Amino acid sequence: MSLRRFSPFLPLLLAASTALLSGCSDPEPPLTKQLVRPVKLLTLSDSRTATLARYPGVVEASERSNLAFRIGGELATLDVQAGQTVEAGQRIASIDESDARNALANAQSSYDLALATYRRMQASVEKGAISRAAFDESRAAFLSAQAQFEQAKDQLGYTELTAPFGGIIASVPVDNFQVVTAQETIAVLQQPGNIDVTFDLPEQQVRRLDQARTQESLDTQATVAWVSFGSADQRYPASYKEHDSQARSGSLSYTVTLTLATPDDVNVLAGMSAVVELDLERLTTTDDDLWRLPLGTVVALESAPETSVVWRFVADEGAQGHVEPVPVEIRTTSDEGVFVAADLAPGDRLVSAGASLMIDGQSVTPWQQEEGL
Repeated sequence: MSLRRFSPFLPLLLAASTALLSGCSDPEPPLTKQLVRPVKLLTLSDSRTATLARYPGVVEASERSNLAFRIGGELATLDVQAGQTVEAGQRIASIDESDARNALANAQSSYDLALATYRRMQASVEKGAISRAAFDESRAAFLSAQAQFEQAKDQLGYTELTAPFGGIIASVPVDNFQVVTAQETIAVLQQPGNIDVTFDLPEQQVRRLDQARTQESLDTQATVAWVSFGSADQRYPASYKEHDSQARSGSLSYTVTLTLATPDDVNVLAGMSAVVELDLERLTTTDDDLWRLPLGTVVALESAPETSVVWRFVADEGAQGHVEPVPVEIRTTSDEGVFVAADLAPGDRLVSAGASLMIDGQSVTPWQQEEGL
């Protein structure tokens, strides 16, 4: 069959096909859908910054004395051992006193001769038999011999070492019959009752210490920390004692000393390790002004990088809500978080993860951990 017989219908068929094809290719109107982000929220509590920071510590004796002789010599007796309890005035050790006795005998001979010479010269000067200058020389020699004699008697007394107070011998770093030098430690004496615990506090946190509040804590012996030994299950209250004014060599940390009563239920000796949980806000003036927030909670606004904010969750209908920025003033940062001043209140919920992705009015839904994850 020839196509020429249908040629009158071809224009109509082409027009219908073109209309059909153009109708299929027209784009549909765009669908508007607002993105709702799941966010992890942090709820502010009334405690604000009242959280405990943990530090490794070392046990020290609260009152201790390194006992040593004022003179050197060979140890003749060593009367104590580590762990022994001693009374005030009890002998700790003695050194061979033969050299001291010989020195005393020589000093006494010189003193006796100088005294006799001085008395003869005194009688002669009164009679005018000698000059005043010769008498003055004899008097000076007598006073010098007298001083040496007194010193020799003291040296003999220094051959015996006694306890200045009652306590416990912590260590004895020498052996009997060895030769010791002056000021060499013979025994370490600790006074029972209290122990000290020292730990290092970073510079940023030391800057926050308030002199008035540390002095108040020192005067009242208020509890500012809790200390545990070996097991964290048992904690013992401790009070502030002092802190160094100079950083430790090679670091930006300062040594803080706490004091506490010696525990009765655990054996604690100097040099043992401890764990300190410090309520730093008890020693500062910022506990009523600042909020302690996790590091990722505070971010800078993209439109104003100089402005730091937190994103507060505002509930809408249902489980969803939106966020609003709250400007904050950063006071200091530490390993425990960021300390900020802001118009916040207990119960506010802040975005703690993904805060850098938020914009004002962003629709969000609180993220909840699924069971089993």
